[in-house]
Amino acid sequence: MTAAPALRAGDRPTDPRDAALRVLSEHAEAMPDLHPIDPDTRGMDPRDAALAHMLLDASLRRWITLGYLVSAAGQRDIETLEPRMRAALICGAAQLYFLDRVPDHAAISETVAWAKRHIRFKAGGMVNAILRRVAETRAERLPYWDDRPDAVPLSAGGAIRLQRIRLPDDPYEMLGVACSLPLELIESWSRLDADLGVLAMHTLVHPPTVCRCDDRSRIESDDRFTRHDSQTHAVYVGGRAELANTLREYPSLAVQDPAASHVVDGLEDEGEETVVDLCAGRGTKTRQLLAKFPDATVVACEIDEDRLRSLRSVFAGQPRVEVAHADELAARGRGWADLALADVPCSNSGVLPRRTEARYRVRSDAMARLISTQRAILSNAAGMVGHGGRVVYSTCSLEPEENRRQADWAARSLSLTLERDRPVLPEGLPGGNPAAYRDASYAAEMRVLDARTADGDRG
Repeated sequence: MTAAPALRAGDRPTDPRDAALRVLSEHAEAMPDLHPIDPDTRGMDPRDAALAHMLLDASLRRWITLGYLVSAAGQRDIETLEPRMRAALICGAAQLYFLDRVPDHAAISETVAWAKRHIRFKAGGMVNAILRRVAETRAERLPYWDDRPDAVPLSAGGAIRLQRIRLPDDPYEMLGVACSLPLELIESWSRLDADLGVLAMHTLVHPPTVCRCDDRSRIESDDRFTRHDSQTHAVYVGGRAELANTLREYPSLAVQDPAASHVVDGLEDEGEETVVDLCAGRGTKTRQLLAKFPDATVVACEIDEDRLRSLRSVFAGQPRVEVAHADELAARGRGWADLALADVPCSNSGVLPRRTEARYRVRSDAMARLISTQRAILSNAAGMVGHGGRVVYSTCSLEPEENRRQADWAARSLSLTLERDRPVLPEGLPGGNPAAYRDASYAAEMRVLDARTADGDRG
């Protein structure tokens, strides 16, 4: 067999499909432990760059769905194929099923041409044959999907009826294939006090850009925004390229979903003097903490040097914000803070519409590593908060292991008392009103009632 020609890092993609397929080939090799990768669209005009991103999103958002359709139509398990072949078939099928504006002949011929160039010449024949069979499995558009095995739901609402093939008969397997979610994730969500179908279908939505806006009257007349159901939020409908300038125009605005806002919005000011944002990121929750605790100094922490530089720039001239590397805090000893917010790294299972690649790794081996990291951060938070102070633990996850079970572990192991937890379920279905869209989040408020905080059990 002729070896596949190398896709060298220095080579520039020649067109949108090439840019998308290079990323998808990396994902096919790394599945399920995926991380965000942007296609290289340098030098492309805006329309070609947008197409590259659309191809990548449609393929990645529906990878399991498309793999099932390709395997059924081609009568060959796609998982037995080499990574680039899997990527080509997934991307070609994504265009046939989910990108209406791409003609079938272009979707097939361009994918075949890429396979000939970047896999081997004879691979083009196999790609051509399988994609033509995939195209024959599509029937008419339906107004909705109602758990039927002869159709697949669409992100914009409605469904495509299948012919010649069907989804699995098992209800969990069918939902997983229909919504491109691993069976392990479907089984995990089935144990939540929530509608499983709604949780799964929510992950298909193309989420709106939602901005937190404490004074919505300032943007009432700006046609780049429309109302959100939350009184402190608005939906940004302007151009993507304009967003950064729009945020500079309205300094009080921040891109933040209502579920994320709820973590800090739900807190009460108890007269805290020192508040710590342990995983400050870009500083969105830091700004919330400044507003929520007007008499406090807020210490914004990060371990990433690029984010630290960004935080120092964002809060330059703000006397109530101190930016510090997280490792520096150990030297301050114990009990110097009144409240610590630990908005920890998590599986992102509550924001899968925004983090499409995360759906495949949520229940992978990465979960155990995340839980250990979360407990280490919780332990650090508990150590820096004095007697009577609070530790606020938060995630954007739906997984019990990352949410209530972590809060219960902290109560047992870190001399904390769990006072209340605040889970927020996602809202919004394919074809729904963007004003009603919401991610998921979790927050647990815990009190330090014993000066002895644990260094101990982090396992």
